[in-house]
Amino acid sequence: MADPAPGALGLDLPVPERIRGRIVEIRRFIEERIRPIEERLAARLVDERDHLDATGRLVPEVQEAKDEIRRLAGRAGFHALQVPARLGGGDLSPSDLLYVQEEVYRDGLRLIKEVLPWTEGPTPLLYHLPEHLRERYLGRLMRGEVSACFAATEPDAGSDLTGIQTTARRDGDEWVIDGHKAFITGAPFAAFAQVVAQTEPGSGRQGLAVFIVDAGTPGYRVGRMATTMIEDGNTSELHFDGCRVPDSQRVGEVGEGLPLAMLWINWARMRRGGMCSGLGQFCFESALRFASRRRAFGKELRDLPVVGSMLSQMYVDLYRMRSTSIHCLEQIESLDYTSLDVPEEAIRATSVMKLANDEALFRIADTAIQVQGARGLTKSAHIEKIFRVARNLKIPAGTTEIQEWTIAKTLRAMA
Repeated sequence: MADPAPGALGLDLPVPERIRGRIVEIRRFIEERIRPIEERLAARLVDERDHLDATGRLVPEVQEAKDEIRRLAGRAGFHALQVPARLGGGDLSPSDLLYVQEEVYRDGLRLIKEVLPWTEGPTPLLYHLPEHLRERYLGRLMRGEVSACFAATEPDAGSDLTGIQTTARRDGDEWVIDGHKAFITGAPFAAFAQVVAQTEPGSGRQGLAVFIVDAGTPGYRVGRMATTMIEDGNTSELHFDGCRVPDSQRVGEVGEGLPLAMLWINWARMRRGGMCSGLGQFCFESALRFASRRRAFGKELRDLPVVGSMLSQMYVDLYRMRSTSIHCLEQIESLDYTSLDVPEEAIRATSVMKLANDEALFRIADTAIQVQGARGLTKSAHIEKIFRVARNLKIPAGTTEIQEWTIAKTLRAMA
């Protein structure tokens, strides 16, 4: 098969020469190894009602396909691209990872996106694992053998992690964890959870700590599915009832729970760039193709002034958010963004990036639906799912308002 041209989407969005070989590699992998899996399940992937059970959980057939893709991608090295070389990863910079991500997400939101890990894979939080735990947890994630989840959010604690009520009580060489986590992506299928808990109730951030808890641990229980607007079939509650873990499964020190959690959260924010750019390209291309073949009032739809204006605004949004991401990531990677003391400049750039991408992708997806009219509303067009995901993105990993507040706080030093 001929090598596909990186970024050959009819758009003039540049891809640096240094990463083009990797883009060709992942595109070939997608077409040869992953596309057949997706095509095998095509009938189930159009409508969420066909791949969720009565509780809102992914049916085994679809989850098994996701697991298969994860293992294939892990063996090919795609689940460890961003992990530092010192930990056995691909050592890809955040800037270069953006181009790989957009290549995967330009296919939309079906199974191909599983080629790269999202919240269930390796993150900078796990770079701080003690050496004796790295192979057991980080190593298996890098190879795609298992998936994980990050358990911070609770029914009454979200953006303010100091309000967490889940407790970890020291008992000799063990910790006893009790609590209720909510809206935990990946929880139903995770091999282990990274649990943020309070060791000293009332102490705020000083008492927060992170523990690795295996899914088979007595007292660890997956609760009710969260049937949200994106219907991912992969988000649920987690319960910890007298759940005992050894002190050796604590990540970092007591009191480092908040900065460790922020490493995970900031990594999720940083990954917005490639994902939103890829999904934005998918939406734009879909709208442009439709407007080029559909005729109205004696013209191609795209030649009507109002539609031409909509397409141009989509293009500007796409170009603007991608350029913002590239600039922010270059700034972030010049700083020590994986340490527990993240520089304020990196924090600001991360929030700018998330805010710009969330808002722009929402507008692009909304406009792509509008351009295509009734077709845009159908599930077969695959745009309305991106629209719902774009709306969802404004809340996880820090709401839009939290990003604005964070940017404003970091600007004080510039005054």
